[in-house]
Amino acid sequence: MSHQSKRFVPPTKEQRIEALGKTDELDEDIQRALTIAIDESFLPMPIPTKNDWLTSHYEPGQTVKQFERLKKPQACSTCNILYIQPFGDFNGPRSPNLNIICEFSHIFFPGCQTEILPSISLNDKMKKRINRQTKQPQYLVSNFINHLEKMQQKRHNRHELFSIGVTMVDIYPDSDWNFVYGQASVDEGLAVYSFARFDPLFPNSSLKPCTGEEQILILKRAVSTYVHEVMHLFGFEHCIYYLCLMNGTNCEEEMDGQLIYLCPICLRKMYSIFQKDDFNVIQMYENLFELSEKIGFEEEANWYESRLKILNENSENV
Repeated sequence: MSHQSKRFVPPTKEQRIEALGKTDELDEDIQRALTIAIDESFLPMPIPTKNDWLTSHYEPGQTVKQFERLKKPQACSTCNILYIQPFGDFNGPRSPNLNIICEFSHIFFPGCQTEILPSISLNDKMKKRINRQTKQPQYLVSNFINHLEKMQQKRHNRHELFSIGVTMVDIYPDSDWNFVYGQASVDEGLAVYSFARFDPLFPNSSLKPCTGEEQILILKRAVSTYVHEVMHLFGFEHCIYYLCLMNGTNCEEEMDGQLIYLCPICLRKMYSIFQKDDFNVIQMYENLFELSEKIGFEEEANWYESRLKILNENSENV
């Protein structure tokens, strides 16, 4: 059956509980985070509108049990480095701050080291075209994936978990596509993502000064995409249970409706990867609150502050 021929129906509360699985054997902090005031903090997935991802891409969902059965990469003390490999210039006034993306990476993926590698210049040998609609240059995705693979082999670092290429140029996967935000080679732990279209002025952004509001929007889209896509490398499928960072999106506008937090089902999957030695959900929330507040992600800061208040009050009453 094609993706388009089966209509998505939002899961019921019973189906969401079943997807989460039993929590009574988990540590107290994570158990509370997965079960306390869920309806107050997390909105269930609504019926998609005409242009939403789930209208054009049917997805059955991935339960915690299904996730745990997957053969997937596991971060450990001997394999825990996430490399961010910039391609081209990230010093422009409308480029997202890679150091802030790296900070979010440290928080979301505890126990992993995230390192930003020196930028690799774009060159004339890389295959590109002029996009018919934007009249701007576009680079073929395989340029970046092939280079990441060569550098991975050259480093031959047994501690390397993933290598993620990022660029401010527009990209395309083949001649049949208009563009793509990114592409991953999950088995090799490689991915590349373009932030070009995250600029609300694209394709006419050029070197225009960036307003504070635009800067926050571009950065938020870049952070959201980076964390979302790294979670795909860890084996996560799109979330269909709640409004969540792991929802699929068709466009920037749909992406903007997501906040940078994980629903209970995706949070538990994350816990299953890192376990209690590295995964402290309260500390994670506190760090995400502080970082979101510092950089102006107001909605995220408000959500984490509210969620922490609920969990801390519940802890005091136990």
